[in-house]
Amino acid sequence: MLDLEVVPERSLGNEQWEFTLGMPLAQAVAILQKHCRIIKNVQVLYSEQSPLSHDLILNLTQDGIKLLFDAFNQRLKVIEVYDLTKVKLKYCGVHFNSQAIAPTIEQIDQSFGATHPGGKPKDF
Repeated sequence: MLDLEVVPERSLGNEQWEFTLGMPLAQAVAILQKHCRIIKNVQVLYSEQSPLSHDLILNLTQDGIKLLFDAFNQRLKVIEVYDLTKVKLKYCGVHFNSQAIAPTIEQIDQSFGATHPGGKPKDF
């Protein structure tokens, strides 16, 4: 199970490697090749009929992570963690998701702060 640090609006990674928004596809593939003993079962998803109009996706199926690359410039635009049971996540060195810690709204709020504005302001 990967143990990864989340840097909001920037990256997901650990001490050895990091997937950073805006990085080229070739750099991500090089990371995956170098760490193939740890990061296994990677699917490459793309549109054969219209390759430049649909995102290219590297799906790390064993780890529940998708890396979405812009089809035209091949830069990483979205890092999606779609299965929280397959990965440990931390923010500022503190885990907010692991087998022992379920990610609740309260836990996310404690780790990251408010995720949305408070209630509607009162009219005076």
